[in-house]
Formats: sequence, C-alpha cells, structure tokens
Amino acid sequence: MAQPAASALSEAQRTDLRCSAAFAIVAMEQAGGAALPGWPPLALRGKTFFADTGERVMREAGLPREAVRAQIAGEVQALQAAPDPDAALAALAGPCIARLDASVPPLKVPSLAQCAAMLDLAYEEIHAREGMSAAARDIKTLAMVLADRARKDVTGKGGSGAAADGAIAEGRTAIMADGAIDQFDIARCYELAKPDEKTHY
Repeated sequence: MAQPAASALSEAQRTDLRCSAAFAIVAMEQAGGAALPGWPPLALRGKTFFADTGERVMREAGLPREAVRAQIAGEVQALQAAPDPDAALAALAGPCIARLDASVPPLKVPSLAQCAAMLDLAYEEIHAREGMSAAARDIKTLAMVLADRARKDVTGKGGSGAAADGAIAEGRTAIMADGAIDQFDIARCYELAKPDEKTHY
C-alpha cells in the first residue's frame, strides 16, 4: 500500500511545518550567540513546538515520520535558498510567533526568590544523582548567590530577613507544584546570578 504523500498536507499544516523550520534556524543561530530582533528565545519553546507539530501532522495527515522530517528539511532549504534569507526569515516572525504563543505559552519571568528556589531544587536533584560533583557544586553556589540577592532585595525595601526567607520558601512550594518549574525561563536565573562588575564569588 502506498504511503500518503506530503502533498496531502493542508495549508495550515504546511504553515506549521514552515514555522518549525524557521524556529530550528533561529534556535541554532541563537545558540551560537546571534541576536535576532523580533524573535524570542527558542531553545525550549521552539523545540517543543517543533516536536508537537511534527507529531500532530503525522497523526492528522497519516504521514510517516520520515515524510514529515523531509517536509521540514525542505522548508529549511527553501528559507536558506531565498534571495534574501534574513528577510525571508524575518517575514515569518510575526505569524510564527503568534502560532507559537497559541500552542506553547511564553515562559514566565521568575523573580530572584523563585530563581533561588529553582536552582536549589536543581542542586538537590543533581546531588541525589551524582553526589557533590562539580556540576552540583556550581549549581549550589549559584543558588546561594541568588538566595543572598533575594534577601538583600527584600531587606533593601524595608522587609525583614524572615520575610525574605518566607518569599524563597513560598517560591519553592509554588514551583514544586505540578511541574511548574517548566513554566519559568530558567535562563533568566543564570543572568541574575552573574557576578556584579568588579566582584567575584
């Protein structure tokens, strides 16, 4: 029995796969340090959209995985072979980000207290798996830096040390509920943990 052809895709499915291709290109360039105006960070959300869209199109169109991958690869090649690849990619930012937001909600921006809680949880997970490895020590150091900055943030605004500790504890409780950690932009936490200029840990 012949396999369904990629030509059986609807226009909406083709657009979703084209956006998957665009997200793959942008995510790769962002991973290399490129700043692309108009595009949000796509390392996590773009990957989720890519995977979910591929699975959905396979199911809806009755296509094998190889055919969907070939369709996305074709979209990547078409974008890269355009007379002005940058312009072709930029033209997809608006419509594709709208599709992304509709299917993969934007990550929440965590507070200092939430970041301290998230990295402390990450430390506990790594420590349980690896013991006091180099990775565990690094994450623990960042968690302590963030906790200290969260306390200073609260006390600097007139709050007490107890209130600061309470904020971190509340953040930890909320993040542990129903896998909520996946809803936060943890990359922001690493930004917040960077050493201040002319200082070091």
